[in-house]
Amino acid sequence: MIKGFPQFTPNARKGERGVDLVSRIVHEQFKWLFKRNHQEHDFGIDGHLEVVTDEGAVTGQMLAVQIKYGKSFFEEKNKWGYVYRGELKHFNYLSNYPVPTLIVICHPDEEICYWARFVPEQAEVGEGGWKLTIPFENRLHEAKPELEAVLPPLQDSLSDLKDYWALNRLIVEAPYIHFIIDRPEVVSGDTSRPRAFFNRFRSTKELAYHCQGKVEISFHGYDQDRRELYEIKEVRDYVPVLCRALPELFFFIRTRQPTQALKALAFCQTNVRRLHGRSTRKVTKQIEVSTREIGDFLMRMWPGLNEMTNWLGMSIEENKAISFDVIRCLGFEPPPDA
Repeated sequence: MIKGFPQFTPNARKGERGVDLVSRIVHEQFKWLFKRNHQEHDFGIDGHLEVVTDEGAVTGQMLAVQIKYGKSFFEEKNKWGYVYRGELKHFNYLSNYPVPTLIVICHPDEEICYWARFVPEQAEVGEGGWKLTIPFENRLHEAKPELEAVLPPLQDSLSDLKDYWALNRLIVEAPYIHFIIDRPEVVSGDTSRPRAFFNRFRSTKELAYHCQGKVEISFHGYDQDRRELYEIKEVRDYVPVLCRALPELFFFIRTRQPTQALKALAFCQTNVRRLHGRSTRKVTKQIEVSTREIGDFLMRMWPGLNEMTNWLGMSIEENKAISFDVIRCLGFEPPPDA
């Protein structure tokens, strides 16, 4: 009386025996966890081995496993091991699987399982499928040390990130953040370090929001040069490259006085003419700049500011307030009807 009932087929029984055998080895020999996949769909992964340390810590490291049970999987051999033949429909899936994957074949009489890691480059693909050699010596119950070597390194992220989080707290609490660009970076056109620094601000929306308007940028290695930064060719060449690398510059740059960074960056991208000699510590001399080129600089950088405020869900009024602070910092007045 089986009509109208789901069937537990002989093939399903064989599959369960293989899973039971592997599960027993994982639990009893390795002292790890075995988690069976639901079998509504056959994608080629039957379960996962989850690592447990000798102290009982479940590390989050895991291996995937495809399990085959039956004498037929031991009939084809070569000089080095058993030849396992897989279906093409599983090849790309296994190749893209995010954790290391094992192919395990189980002998029903000997109750011994043999394993090989699925590595696409070590498989041989043909029209009907693909094949992989499972070495004779690769017995699963003896494989714990080899499998541990396959796993990615164990990370103690809490300890590793302790200093990172501590620095983030300092960044949030600091009234401003001084970032120094060294002369060798200027000469070589290297923007990787400032870009990485800004990326850190963007690691969370909360951190980015707290860093708005805090960053003061300066250049080291020009203290003995009597010229202004905007008069030094290598700095003028570098600044446009830097601004392209930091499209969100207007969001993070300090505009509250005292500050010189934003003006220096702008003046390096415009023609500047001295009206009455050079500035000193006691006397500030006037200069003349091209307002058109300042406007071009603003237009190049507004999209990065807009992207940041959109990402953070800030209002148009908040965006406008930052924009006006930038304009005032450059020595201009915002349009009265804006």
